[in-house]
Parts: sequence; structure tokens; C-alpha cells
Amino acid sequence: MGVVADQYPPSDLLGAIYALESVSGFGPVKFRALHQAAIDPQTAVQQPDLLPLTGNRGIQLKAAIGKLTPFGLTKFDAQAVEQIKRAKECGASILTHYDSAYLSRVYDSNNPVPVLYVRGNNSVWVNSGSVAVVGSRKTRDPYAACARMFALAATELGLTIVSGFAISSDSIGHAAARESNGRTVCVMPCGVDLLFPPENRDLWNQLLQYPNAAFVSEFRFGLRASALTLRKRNKLIAAFSAGVLVAQSSKTGGAMNAYRSAREQRRPIATFRSDGTDDTTGNAEITNDYSART
Repeated sequence: MGVVADQYPPSDLLGAIYALESVSGFGPVKFRALHQAAIDPQTAVQQPDLLPLTGNRGIQLKAAIGKLTPFGLTKFDAQAVEQIKRAKECGASILTHYDSAYLSRVYDSNNPVPVLYVRGNNSVWVNSGSVAVVGSRKTRDPYAACARMFALAATELGLTIVSGFAISSDSIGHAAARESNGRTVCVMPCGVDLLFPPENRDLWNQLLQYPNAAFVSEFRFGLRASALTLRKRNKLIAAFSAGVLVAQSSKTGGAMNAYRSAREQRRPIATFRSDGTDDTTGNAEITNDYSART
């Protein structure tokens, strides 16, 4: 699989998206509705009454968009120019709903983010199924070994391994994909020009050179990770995946956010049996939830 040339939207299109994003309540689903109504973001900003939004909330959103000033639009256009410049500097792409490389699985999810920032092979998910491998940042054996075996088996079947580039379970999945010459998508909680977490520097450097890997984010270049972006990342991991494996997690572990996002998006979910310890109470909860639904 060859790497598709870096892609960037026109700056006025990206600037209009940024302007709409600045309006409280105008989230991913609203952008998809805009796209499905064949109304481009530039037109939406200039003629908000054309938006396919109804009810009191629709009236409020149209009014808020109408208050965007020419000065404000200039600001958003400048942000777009700066983001495209950063993308070019690090050999990255910026994909919108209007690009064929934008993954249809994400578009059809409940989290169709309007912009994907991609560093690496921006065609790695084309014509490929995918599965997420997530879990605790302190995943231990036998769960670590099982996660690795799962990822290796998945890549042998031609599936792309998706994860959040955290230490332990996430890294096990990415590394196994590379080891078996498979595909992997690293969903980042920050701009794809930034390394996070710093403990993964070696893997970061390896995957940047690996032709079947991509770093993907819904966050702009230069934005650092935070508690909020870490939670949002889990929704995008689920959106990118046809199914999710939670290797090991406590009930309060961050991987359970990925589990809940997968449930919301109706993705198949798998886990390994709990060994009765506190750090596998999340495994037990997933198992019990599944049993209660069947």
C-alpha cells in the first residue's frame, strides 16, 4: 500500500469549519447534517438560515452563527492558514468530510468529527477492517501476552490495529502490528505533531518511519493533551474500529471510557476473563454487562 500524497483543504473551507466549531452546540453531528444537505461550511457561515436545523435549538444556533463578525471570520481564516502551514512542515494531511480519504466508518459513527489531522500513511485504513486494542497503562501478564497474541492474529487476518498510543496495552497493539508488517492507527489526544506520552518516544520514532502506520487526531497541531482530550480520544478510537478489545482494566480505568464509547457506537466488544483482582474489575464488568444483555 502506497502513501497517498499529503492533502489539505482550501483555507477558506477550513476557516469556515473553525468558525462553525466556535459556536457552542455545533458539534460533529451538525457538521454531518450540513454535509448531507450539500451545504458547504462557507455558505453556512454566510447564510445560516439555509442550515437544516429545526426547533428552538436550531433557531439559537442559526442566530449564533449569524453573529460571527467579518473580523472573527478573518481570525478563523488565519488559523486555517497556520494549521495548513504546520501540516506541510511535518508532512501531515488535513481531511474533512469532503475528502475521499476521510474514513466512512468515522463519518457514519456518532462522532463524525469535521476534521481529521493525519501524520503518516493517510490511506492505511482504506479497504481494511479494523479492531481496537486498549487497556490499562499497567497491563500485566497474562493479559499483556494475550493482547499481543490477539493483535498478531488480527493483523494476520488483514485487520488494522487501532489504539490510543498510551503505554502498555495500546503500545502492545501498535508494536505487534509493526512486528507482523500489519497496519496500525495511533489515535492521539493532542496534535499529531506532538509526542504523547513522552515514555513512548522510541515507538513514536519507529512508527513515523513505518510505512503502514498513521497518527490521527481530531485536535489541531500544537494542542497538548489534557483530561478532556484524553476522554475524547476514546470516542474516536471506537469510531475508527469495527470492534474493541479491552485487554485489562479496573472499573475506574481510562480504558473503560473506550468501552462505553464502543457501546454507544454499537461496536462489538471483547475482553479476557477477570482473575478476581482489583485491576481486572473492568474485565468483570464488561463480562457481566454482556451476560445481562444475552
